[in-house]
Amino acid sequence: MTDFSDQCILVTGSTRGIGYAIAERLLDRGATVGIHGRSAEHVADAAGKLQPHGDRVIAIDADFSDPCGGADAVARFLEEAGRIDGLVNNAGAGKARAFRAMTMEAWEETMRVNLGAAMTASREAYVAMRKQGTGSIVNIASIAGHRAAGWMGADYGASKAGLVSMTRSLALEAGRFGIRVNAVSPGFVETDMSSIIPDDMREKLTIPLGRFGSPDDVAGPVVFLLSADATYITGEILHVNGGLL
Repeated sequence: MTDFSDQCILVTGSTRGIGYAIAERLLDRGATVGIHGRSAEHVADAAGKLQPHGDRVIAIDADFSDPCGGADAVARFLEEAGRIDGLVNNAGAGKARAFRAMTMEAWEETMRVNLGAAMTASREAYVAMRKQGTGSIVNIASIAGHRAAGWMGADYGASKAGLVSMTRSLALEAGRFGIRVNAVSPGFVETDMSSIIPDDMREKLTIPLGRFGSPDDVAGPVVFLLSADATYITGEILHVNGGLL
């Protein structure tokens, strides 16, 4: 296993689900990890569960419904950790919305959280990483950014497609400064967001591996992309969907 004992990594949206699994795995490997969420109470609860890792847990609460919250979260993490070696843009939101009922307010809200906050967080981290001459950013996209998801709204899919495009654009610009930028696109994962999918729809998905993924199924590939084992990988989108795509 790669040792992250000298690494400081911020994982947004990490009080539960995929983000929590990523943070826990990084802490197990020695990293100093920023635990982020919108609610200070939820962040404190998650940090409390990770208390055995002691002072390597940094609690960050920031509301990403304001895109500037992404930059604020990174700035606060930098203030406490002193550096940022990795950023995982995992925070996201989405609902099952019919296109005929889509409003501009709903569209913009999804874009602010899923794409705008990821942009400002990445920009803030990128500036710091350029000074360090090293760093890694991993964006959590979605199968919905590559094909019609069928149950999530078009706003969610468009925001994740934008995140895929941003990943490649930033990778191209940042590479000459020793900074890698990649994305992981999960398929259907057992989280709060997917809990609303009815059983009949689950059966129709015909996932080749025969099941929904777990948060740990996504955490492993993310940690790999952050690690020294992936030092020659940038601008890539790693699909984790049980063969569905």
